[in-house]
Amino acid sequence: MLLAGLLTVLSMGFGLAQFSDVPAGHWAKEAVEALAAKGLILGFPDGTFRGNENLTRYQAALIIYRLLQQIEKELKAQGTSPTMEAMAPEDLEALKNAVQELAAELAALGVRVSALEDSAATKEDIARLEAMIQELKAQPAPEPGMDQAALKDLAERVEAASIAADTALAQAQQLAEQLDALAQDVEGVKGDVAALSTQVESNAQAIQALNELAVLLNQDVLSLQDRVTALEKGLADLQGIDFEQFASKEDVAAVQEFAAALRSDLVGLSEKVSKLEGTVGDLSGKVSKLERNAFTISGSLNLRYQSSDGNLGGYDLDRVIPGTFLSTGDVDGDGQVVDDADTPIAPVSGQTTASLSLKLQTGKLDATSSGGANTYPGLVQFSITGSWANPVVGQPSGSTTPSLNVDAVSTTLSVAKDQTLSFSFGRSVKTKFTEYVMDNENNSLGHGFVATLKGLPLGTTLTAAYGEKDPATANFDYFKALRVAVAPSDAFSFGLSYAQHDVAFAEVAGVDGSLALGPVKLSGEYFRFGTNVMQTGSFSEGGYVRAELGPVKANYRGLAPGAANPAGLSLDADNPYRAAQRGFTVEAGLPVMGLNLGLLYNVQMDTTFGTPSASAFRATLGLGLPAGFNLSARATLASNTAGEWFPTTYNFAGVPGPSGLTDYASAIVATLSHDGKAKGALIQGLNLTASYTNRTLLNATQTDALAVYGDFGGLALGPLSVDKVVFRYNDSNLQNAAAGQTLKGGIKGGLNLAGLPLAPSVTGEFATRASDGGLSETKYGFGLKFGQFLFDKSVFEVKAAAYSATGLQITPAGTDTDKAFDAGADHLYSTTPGAGGVLSGIYATWTYWDLSFTYGLFSNQPLSTTLQGIFGTPSGTYGRVFRINYTVNF
Repeated sequence: MLLAGLLTVLSMGFGLAQFSDVPAGHWAKEAVEALAAKGLILGFPDGTFRGNENLTRYQAALIIYRLLQQIEKELKAQGTSPTMEAMAPEDLEALKNAVQELAAELAALGVRVSALEDSAATKEDIARLEAMIQELKAQPAPEPGMDQAALKDLAERVEAASIAADTALAQAQQLAEQLDALAQDVEGVKGDVAALSTQVESNAQAIQALNELAVLLNQDVLSLQDRVTALEKGLADLQGIDFEQFASKEDVAAVQEFAAALRSDLVGLSEKVSKLEGTVGDLSGKVSKLERNAFTISGSLNLRYQSSDGNLGGYDLDRVIPGTFLSTGDVDGDGQVVDDADTPIAPVSGQTTASLSLKLQTGKLDATSSGGANTYPGLVQFSITGSWANPVVGQPSGSTTPSLNVDAVSTTLSVAKDQTLSFSFGRSVKTKFTEYVMDNENNSLGHGFVATLKGLPLGTTLTAAYGEKDPATANFDYFKALRVAVAPSDAFSFGLSYAQHDVAFAEVAGVDGSLALGPVKLSGEYFRFGTNVMQTGSFSEGGYVRAELGPVKANYRGLAPGAANPAGLSLDADNPYRAAQRGFTVEAGLPVMGLNLGLLYNVQMDTTFGTPSASAFRATLGLGLPAGFNLSARATLASNTAGEWFPTTYNFAGVPGPSGLTDYASAIVATLSHDGKAKGALIQGLNLTASYTNRTLLNATQTDALAVYGDFGGLALGPLSVDKVVFRYNDSNLQNAAAGQTLKGGIKGGLNLAGLPLAPSVTGEFATRASDGGLSETKYGFGLKFGQFLFDKSVFEVKAAAYSATGLQITPAGTDTDKAFDAGADHLYSTTPGAGGVLSGIYATWTYWDLSFTYGLFSNQPLSTTLQGIFGTPSGTYGRVFRINYTVNF
């Protein structure tokens, strides 16, 4: 500002020059053009003055140098200088002292700005103050003889700067009060870990932003300090200049007062930020501790009112309307629900039940010894799952006796570095030692516990299990099991297992392992089971070895009868090889001249190793074709004639293979198929298979077969959608036109009218099959749904369906499967001969969020008769249920 004032004074009387970026009427236009005309400033080559840019020390030195030259020129020409005469020596000395004082103030200000790196001032406050300083720096000092209006204008600008400083101080004080409030609230923060983490992150980001802004401001102040230093050096040789010509003492005092106020504000903000940083550090420690000791509760609360009447039992309602609340689900764990009879519907007066399911889960909790002398950070971690029901299922209606069941409690202890000891207690003990010893992943063995210690030397893991198979009966049906597994590397593992069943006086012991030798992978298991596995002659045995070398796979298995569930301690039925088998299988898949060649050789032994009881050989050849087509051929030769290593006496009914899902029957099969999901498929979504089976070429007394089947889905025509269409024609006896034929078809889809009031939609399905011998099955159903029933989130739905069969058992037989829309199977549900029958039902439900009102009516009558029973007493054997259900998940 002083330099601008000096140049303004010295510019009097000079000619004018024009700059394109100095607009007419600008308050400094005359001074700028006068300086340019005098030659003290030249502007930029593009004809601009750029008055808002910073003045470098080099530019200032050049201007002062030109000014000194001008003064010397005046002295030589006139002997005197109007500029020099305007200032007394004492004024020049005062100017020098003021400049030095201002330089000192600016230097101190630079130090305080460095401290601003930890400041909590907002970016807007700093930007506004910086703009004020820049505006003051740009103001010209009054010229000699300037009127009072110019001086008043300068005073008003200084006043504005003072007001801005006061505003910044008030805002800083307000921020300080907010910071104080935040600091007081910190001590009470014990709640949500996520909220604390967000607050800490936000504070850290704000401090970082202020740090970056403070660095930029510090650079500007240092630049200003350099300019003042250059000015001070330039003025050192100027004696006798009138200090009042540039700025009054009041102006300088105002600037000094503004700098002092700013410095005071920055000091206060720095203290508050320091306090905030301490608070943030404290919060970080608390957040870390809370995260380590996190505790979560989840589960559900179910409230139910239900009444029922009738006496319908023995059926599975999933064949009619899948997934109703009356379904028992997959009771036997075979992946099918249509083979499990639902709970009979019997007369029960309306009663209310409540059930609560909970899961408590912790993080790694800090533990303390009983005496409190030792602490163990992150030692314990556990979870608890349980349920409470009132009344208990199976109690008489109206019972109010509550029951609390703790289903499972799991805890994990950090024994040492990378070592954990975990326990699982509960009503459902699930374990799997090996494929044949304690294989109970899916089906619980009973009540008890499982303990596992991991991370021992050589990758050793210890597992122990203990429990009661039938706690409801006082038969002391205990089981005990122990396993040691060693895995020093990914290429090698070894295990020993032992389990005992008290009531059956049975036990099982086994050894298993795996080994990888380059491309060769080996795995196997050997076990004994019986009343005493350690004594010769009192046990049975089983085992297998599997080997894999690239596309070549082989196995040898030898399992005595009963090996599927040795000692009654392996309830899962997923063993790789069925019991009472001894033999080996070798198979390979090889690419040959663009074809996929597969070879398989299987031998089944009798009880004496070395004598084949059955054998099978299979060769397959596949050729990929364009447009998603594939052509394949398969020839299988199978024999169950003892002593035949290679089949020559063919078996067409099937020879047991190595697993329960694989049987081998002699036949030659050619298949052409189209994959609707393949890239470049001829018709996307269409799966089509045509298969021809020839047996007469191997034995003229046999029959041939032809099957054509497929499915198509995913078609949408506006609001109408076709979810799936299935079709199948199968003739298993081409030699007899009156036998072996099955015709099957089905379709399901819907009509979505969501744009209409109540957002209605309609669904429907129909499937049927007819086979020679008078066997038939038919299923049909429809549903009407209102997605916006009266108000938002309110859904009303009605379903009605029926299933009927002729010559087949309609009640679950234990082996039925759901193949209603499977084009690869002849049947819908039943393959068991029986008297046939009908099952129909209607199911209506209104749902709002997790609150539902449901009514269901099922009977062994046609659907029309069942619908009539809604308004009266249904005919035949029936069951109807009304339920109000409310579930809260948390």
